[in-house]
Amino acid sequence: MRVTSVEMYSSVFEEAVTISLQNSEPNAQYQARTILGLDAEELIPKFYGRSLNGSDKFYDFTLKPRDIVMRIVLSPRFVLDETFADVRDHLYRIISANRTGLVALHFKSGATLVARILGSIIKFEAVHFTNLPEVQLTVRCNDPMFRAINPVIFENTELSTINPVRIPDSLSTAPHGFAMQLTFTADADSFTIQDDPTIPEWKFKVIPHGGFNAGDVLYFSSEFSNKYIYYVRDTVTSAPVVQLSDRVESGSIWPILFPGQNEFYFMDIASFDWNSIQYYAAYWGV
Repeated sequence: MRVTSVEMYSSVFEEAVTISLQNSEPNAQYQARTILGLDAEELIPKFYGRSLNGSDKFYDFTLKPRDIVMRIVLSPRFVLDETFADVRDHLYRIISANRTGLVALHFKSGATLVARILGSIIKFEAVHFTNLPEVQLTVRCNDPMFRAINPVIFENTELSTINPVRIPDSLSTAPHGFAMQLTFTADADSFTIQDDPTIPEWKFKVIPHGGFNAGDVLYFSSEFSNKYIYYVRDTVTSAPVVQLSDRVESGSIWPILFPGQNEFYFMDIASFDWNSIQYYAAYWGV
């Protein structure tokens, strides 16, 4: 991931601080001395399942909560009568500027927003008695992954109607979940995704009461902290939502995307039409 600047927001839309990582503008209020905690310091493998034949163990690699430490030089705009206290107080105000207490760090390459991470400021250290005052902020990120803010979307015309269905990810450096929508065009007893048509190592299968009817719209997500599967059935009077998490077959593995080319086999592919598939790119570090 190539990054040239960092923007810190106290909410999703309100820009709080812009910190350039190269060739800082002479009149910039905040200039980066150094930023630590942007790498993948310690990867922790966590067992989450076995292959269908029992020979292979599946591991999900995770990171501990990430601490990002930013050492920032304060540069008041003296022509506007700003003081060091003014620009320092502006940083103090974003410690808890909303009810969540979260700040968003946006990482940009030029004008392009590459990724962001959410966290809370847990430490604010100020150097006062010097000719060049600085502050050091520590941001604790419980979700340590850097994630794209805009999704990669594959519309129905971009998705294969025969197996295997290929989903490329040329952006991510870490595996991640995805979301999809599809509409059944024929009745089906179940819905199954797996990695091989005949001898799969893993599969994900859901069997709803009474099966799926033509016209049912299936919604699925294996995204971090946002897993769900349900369908909406159109009727004359209403479109009730039917949750299916309790109908997922025992031993099922939720499908995820890995960096590069991904292939999936949908065993009921002839019984539905694609609406869309989308994912947010994920990165281990900068």
